Amino acid sequence: MDRPYDGLAEKLLFSKEAADYLGISVQRLAVLTKEGKIIPLKKNSSGTIYHIDELERRKMELSIFSSGQVHPENGRKGEMFRIDGPVRNEALNLAVVMNTLHVSEKKACSLLDSLDRRTACEPLLDDIQSWQELLNIPRTSIVNEYEKARDAFTSLHATDEIIRLGNPDYPVLLARTDEAPRFLYLRGRIGLLRDIRTVALVGSRQAGDEGKRNTERVARILGANGIIIVSGLAKGIDVTAHRTALDNRMSTIAVIGTNLNQYYPHENMEVQKQIEHDGLVVSQFSPATKTERWFFPLRDGVMSGLSQATVVMEAGETSGALKQAQYALKQKRLVLIPQNVFNIPTISWPAKFEKLGAIRVKTPSEIIDVLSTHKVYRLDRPKSDLSYNLFAEDDLIVADAVPEYEV
Repeated sequence: MDRPYDGLAEKLLFSKEAADYLGISVQRLAVLTKEGKIIPLKKNSSGTIYHIDELERRKMELSIFSSGQVHPENGRKGEMFRIDGPVRNEALNLAVVMNTLHVSEKKACSLLDSLDRRTACEPLLDDIQSWQELLNIPRTSIVNEYEKARDAFTSLHATDEIIRLGNPDYPVLLARTDEAPRFLYLRGRIGLLRDIRTVALVGSRQAGDEGKRNTERVARILGANGIIIVSGLAKGIDVTAHRTALDNRMSTIAVIGTNLNQYYPHENMEVQKQIEHDGLVVSQFSPATKTERWFFPLRDGVMSGLSQATVVMEAGETSGALKQAQYALKQKRLVLIPQNVFNIPTISWPAKFEKLGAIRVKTPSEIIDVLSTHKVYRLDRPKSDLSYNLFAEDDLIVADAVPEYEV
């Protein structure tokens, strides 16, 4: 009769043995243990002991990542997000530099550009010596950060894309701005980025009923004229714009302040997932990047850069939407403000922005006129004379229009 503990000793491994079994460093094993991705059998001041079955579970996960099998919910069956090609390798390497040195993208890009192009765009571990000299930190620290970042990248969907500034598929409107990030992470109908008929609808997260109704009206008339509705998936005005486009089977792009694998705010998760399927979600942040509060103002510059015009539907004096309006004016893009916002006695920003070049509009239809006047969008025939009174429901007349591609 077998005793229950027969063979147990052979299944217990100390940290060095466990790391060798997994093919990783002891430092990386410690990180995985701390993150709860590997559960030790025993851990105390004398050392850490792992059971081989637990290590086998983790080893199987690692083999899944490298064999092309599907990562949970990351794309089509039998596929995974592959870190192949120069763009994806460079994006991963950039994330490692940012995370290791805790520096901005601008600083990290400067360091990356000091390397020869081949080293920057190949797997970091292929030339660890060059990276150690560049970052001036222990090799084990670089390897640990690289492995963590690589795991985060493999959690992207198989059909996600990464595009680089300077490549032909990078959106031309954004590329013309100082706010263009080196990489964009994309999930959904990527072809929408090739269409420059884009207008951003932004505003307060605590929008009132009138602001939401006006947003619905503007989104409907713009979408009916073939214009893509761009917004930031925040509460209030943003999500109203997205929902209106989705409900009316119109195109919409969400520019988010987190990475593609995060859903913020959580209450908008289902809307974001629907946009992933029917529209496009855009992020400038890698899946290996921890989200910070200051990411959202950076996002505003990208959203403005992707758009021919920004319409501020409703906003208080300190609203983040005004940051996007500032970006838009800096980028020489149109900023439109509805007449009813000027009528709010408690705010002064509309008049200030009008002096800086923002345009006052009275109806959703008038937005089309402004786009036409500025050669963003051309009307085939003039609309009938309308009595403009704020955003009245009966002003929702869809004009016959065709795209004007000269910006």
